[in-house]
Amino acid sequence: MDIKTINDPDEIRKILPVIRSAWGFETMESLVKDMVAAMRFHGGLVLGAYINGEMIGMSFSFPGYRKGKTYLYSHMTGVINDRKYSGIGYELKQAQIKWAKENGYDLIAWTFDPLMSLNANFNIGKLGAISRTYLRNFYGEMEDQLNRGMRTDRLVAELWVDFRIEDPADDPLFLNTPEMDFSLEPTENTDGKTLGMYIPEDFVNLKKKDLKFAMYVREKSCHVLETLFNQGYWITGYRRLPKPHYIIRKLTGVRNDMRDNLFQ
Repeated sequence: MDIKTINDPDEIRKILPVIRSAWGFETMESLVKDMVAAMRFHGGLVLGAYINGEMIGMSFSFPGYRKGKTYLYSHMTGVINDRKYSGIGYELKQAQIKWAKENGYDLIAWTFDPLMSLNANFNIGKLGAISRTYLRNFYGEMEDQLNRGMRTDRLVAELWVDFRIEDPADDPLFLNTPEMDFSLEPTENTDGKTLGMYIPEDFVNLKKKDLKFAMYVREKSCHVLETLFNQGYWITGYRRLPKPHYIIRKLTGVRNDMRDNLFQ
């Protein structure tokens, strides 16, 4: 018998039938509840948003530890379908930030799909997170409506509790067109400039209409962001006009504890 550490996200899927057999679970619902309860007890945070006593939103997070630093990892924040886009998610995140500060965390991190414009606007534009880490196929194959049929690439969002980045005054040099045609390689005359990269307004619908083109956008944007991150660029902002796009630039004067990338 061999015992080894599992890192492949698709290999992790194989533990589920073992859990069902060992504990006799008929569904995974109880497992999720038990895991969240354990995370809460061991230093995590579980938040609920209520209207008239009914829970309509939730958020849960737990301690993360990498390269000698402890931070708060925010795994899920969500609102029931008919209450989405009502500001509830934002209020949950503000409560999370307040709790993190009160409990000694100076960094909150989570992941999101870099091509989902609503998530980009919420995480980067509204909350003020930054990103410098691209994770290929982070969850492996997924079967939900948002992720089916596509590699599950993710950005790591870093929200430093007491640090915010000012929006640059200069106009960005765009690496692609609003139609997602990547016409400029990130190594060509871009060093030190403020850059922009357009992303789809509705990536879910794009996948439904033209999966091949959506896969092109995924692969090309992956190449661009990985190249820029390796050159010391960060995603520092997001703008919705004239089309959804990231603001990407090199930062100077960041705190010493932010210089090393925990997530590489």
